[in-house]
Amino acid sequence: MADAALAADLVLANGRIYTMGPDDRVVSAVAVRGDRVVAVGDDTTVRGVVGPATRVEDLGGAVVVPGLIDAHNHLLSVGQTLGQVQLYGCRSLAEVADAVAARVAATPPGTWIVGRGWDESLLAERRHPTRHDLDAVAPDHPVVLHRVWNQLVANSAALRLAGIGAATPDPPAEVPYAGSFERDAAGEPTGHFRDRAKAMITDAIPPPDEEARVAAIGDACRAYNAVGLTSVGEPGLTPGEVRAFHRAAQRGVLTVRTEAMLAGWGFVPAAEEAGLRDRFDGLGVVGGFGDPTLRLAGVKLMPDGGVGDRTAKMHPDAPYAGEPSNTGTWVVHPDELTAQIAWCHRRGWAVDVHTCGSLAQEVTVRAIAAAIEGDAGTPGPRLPHRIHHAYFPTAEALAVMARHRIPALVSAPFLASLGESFITAVGQERAARAMPARTYRAAGVPLVGTSDAPIADFDPWRGMEALVTRTTVTGRVLGPEEALTPREALRAYTADAAAALGLAAERGTLAPGRIADLAVLDRDPLGVAPDALGQVRPVATMVGGRWVYGG
Repeated sequence: MADAALAADLVLANGRIYTMGPDDRVVSAVAVRGDRVVAVGDDTTVRGVVGPATRVEDLGGAVVVPGLIDAHNHLLSVGQTLGQVQLYGCRSLAEVADAVAARVAATPPGTWIVGRGWDESLLAERRHPTRHDLDAVAPDHPVVLHRVWNQLVANSAALRLAGIGAATPDPPAEVPYAGSFERDAAGEPTGHFRDRAKAMITDAIPPPDEEARVAAIGDACRAYNAVGLTSVGEPGLTPGEVRAFHRAAQRGVLTVRTEAMLAGWGFVPAAEEAGLRDRFDGLGVVGGFGDPTLRLAGVKLMPDGGVGDRTAKMHPDAPYAGEPSNTGTWVVHPDELTAQIAWCHRRGWAVDVHTCGSLAQEVTVRAIAAAIEGDAGTPGPRLPHRIHHAYFPTAEALAVMARHRIPALVSAPFLASLGESFITAVGQERAARAMPARTYRAAGVPLVGTSDAPIADFDPWRGMEALVTRTTVTGRVLGPEEALTPREALRAYTADAAAALGLAAERGTLAPGRIADLAVLDRDPLGVAPDALGQVRPVATMVGGRWVYGG
C-alpha cells in the first residue's frame, strides 16, 4: 500500500483504457491524484498507488479514452443556439415554417425568434426561405433564421425593426465581403441577406448581456461533457465574450477547457479591423496567457468564405459549377493577410486561419511558413499556428504544411451535413476530394477533427463517424479512399488535437503527469461498425479529476 502522501485519490480498474500515447498502449487501470494522472498500467501495478483513502472503482470492463478535444468549436454560440429554433433536420420549407410556428405559439408577440440550420441544398424546393414564407406563420414576431453558414432570412417584422425597406441602399461595394440583400422585382427586400450584410439585421437584435452569455456557456458545457468533450479551441471571441468566459471560469461553470482565439481580421466588422493591432497590443499579454481551464491562445483570421455558398476563394482554374467567372471572394486581401499573420507571429500570437478555397489555403500556409522562417531565414518562435476547414489542398500547400507541421483542422461532420451542398457548388468529383484526411496523413500533415459547431453537430462521435465513412445525409459516399480508420479518427480528437493546440505535454493522452481528463464509454469505439461510431455515448466524463457528467 502506498504512503498516504503519495497515494492516489481515485483508481479506475478492470477496464479497457486507450491511452492514445505514441505506442497506442492499452491498459486496464488509471490512477488520479488531484487533477493529474499519476499511474497507468495493469490492475496489479496501479494498485501500488492505492492508499487508505483511495477510492477504487471497478469499471466492469468499460472502455476509457482521454477527454475529447474539439480544436475549432464555437462553444458560446452553441450554448446560445441550444435555445433557438433548430432547423438542421428540415427537408422542406413547410418544415421550416412548422418549426417557427411552434416557437411562435410559445413566445409573446413582439419577441425576437432566432433559428439556425437551414440549407437550401437539402430542402425539397431547392431554394432559400423568404420573408413571405415566415410572415405566414409569424406576422407579429420578428424572426431571423440563419443558414448553416453565411446567410440568413428575416421576416417583415424583423426588417421593420432593422429599418430596412425598398429605399435602403445596398451595402458598399468597396468593402471586402460586403455582401448583399436580395430584392424582388418591385425593389422590396425578400429578407435574404448574405456575407457582412447579415449585420444589417443582426445588429437590430438586442445583444445578450454578460449573465446570459455565462448561462449559455454553462448550457454548452453540460451538453459537451455529456458527449465526452473536455477541451475546445474557441475561435473568434470579442472582448465582451472573453469576459463572459472569465466569469464562467470563476464561478466553476466552465467545465470544458477553453483555448480562446480572439476575433481578428475578416472575422470582425470591417470598420473595426484598423484598430485590431492596438486592441491586441493593449491587452499587455500574448498567446498562452491563462491556465488550463481558460487561456488566451491566439487570433482567428477569416480570409475567404465558404464552399456551399460559393464564396470560398479558389484558384482561377477551379471556378464554381455553372459559374465560370466565379472563383469566390477574398474577405482579407492576400497582402494584408500575409502582413497580419507575420505581425501576430512576431507578437507571440498563434493564428487559427479559416481557409475553405484552394487559393486561400495556399496563400495562408505560405504566409505562416514565411512567418516561421523569419525575414532573414532564421526560424522564429514555435507557435501552434493552424488552418481550419482546409478543404482543397494543392500539392504546394501539402508540401508547405508538412515541412512546417502546420495542422489541418478539418470540419469532419461537414462531410455529412454539408456534403450535398459541396456537390452542388463544385461537382461530385471535386466534392469527393474535400477534406482529404488520408492524403493529409500520407503527406505528413497533422490531421485534426473538429466540428466548427454550431455550423455542424458538436458531437465528436458523429465527427469521427464522418471521418471513417465520409457519407452525406443522403447516403452518398464522398471519396472513400480518403477515409480514416476508427483509431485514426479517435486520435484526431485526442492526441493529435492536443498537439495541434500546442498542448501535447498536458492533455490528449492518459499518462503520468497529464491532466486527468477522460471519458468512460458505453461501448468500444474501435469495436463497433463504422456507421455506429456516432452512437457511442459516455456514461461518465471527468475533467481535472472531477466527474462533471455521470460518475
